[in-house]
Amino acid sequence: MSQDNLKEKLKEIDDRIIQLKKEIELGDAIHKLHEDENFIKVVIDGYFDSEEKRIAGLLFNPTKLKRDQLENIMDKATGIRNFKQFIQTVLINAQLAPEQIEEEETFRKQVTSEPVITVEDK
Repeated sequence: MSQDNLKEKLKEIDDRIIQLKKEIELGDAIHKLHEDENFIKVVIDGYFDSEEKRIAGLLFNPTKLKRDQLENIMDKATGIRNFKQFIQTVLINAQLAPEQIEEEETFRKQVTSEPVITVEDK
């Protein structure tokens, strides 16, 4: 491996480790939010529970709704689903990140143990 390739590989590994650490921090932040009474009241109980049930109730009785109202309700339901999915994805990524960091650090050791080819300018 050349010196330039080595530097590039190490930068890629270091960048990946930085990203994985950010994923852990984001997961920790979500765990802290789940302990906050206001977050529970507004997001968990208010948005994920009450609003989701209200929207589902409207969808089960669509005869009273105009087409644009139905589309608006579907957009709201999609928003709730996407937000829940985001939180779940962040938590899964944060859970997997420590093992991935270890793998990246092991890979870093392997890369740095390989002989480096130096090309001299003439």
